[in-house]
Amino acid sequence: MNEFLRKKWEMAGLADDYIFNKVMLDYDVEMQVADLHDIAQRKVEATDPLVVKLKERIAVVKRNRKWRPEYMRRSVYEMDQEMCEKKIREGERRIRDGKREILEGKRELQKSKHEIKEGQDRLKEKEQLIQEREQKLHENQQTIIKTSIEAMRALNIDKTTIKKEVKEKFDLSDKEIKDYFAE
Repeated sequence: MNEFLRKKWEMAGLADDYIFNKVMLDYDVEMQVADLHDIAQRKVEATDPLVVKLKERIAVVKRNRKWRPEYMRRSVYEMDQEMCEKKIREGERRIRDGKREILEGKRELQKSKHEIKEGQDRLKEKEQLIQEREQKLHENQQTIIKTSIEAMRALNIDKTTIKKEVKEKFDLSDKEIKDYFAE
């Protein structure tokens, strides 16, 4: 066994412990601390004698001035890793939420487009209906005007009086009156 490591283990009170000797034979001090930390992070019952012994040894390692900086660097590194992982998970969650919102927005947009199309179709139908009714109204007005002119002619009313009456009653321009009498 490496004499340097044996002295380090003895300082930490680990020289006679088989598990520590077996695990740490080929590793330097940094790996020993990392392995200890990994073991300490496992969820095991506190009444287990191995766990109790490990926790005692970890407390010794934490107090060791030579190993403490490495342990603290490892702890800060792990905290940074945990923070990075947390930020990654949060970012992934936000991306999922964003994608879900985009899909919902697309559905709403499609629904709105469909409703707009239906509204435009109804509007076209109503405009067409209005045009048809205006056309009928115009045709009926023309029929009434022609019938009125013929009836007044049949009563032997002079042309000037008929023009004046038709212009007043139907609010027609001089050109429109002229068109009726040109027929």
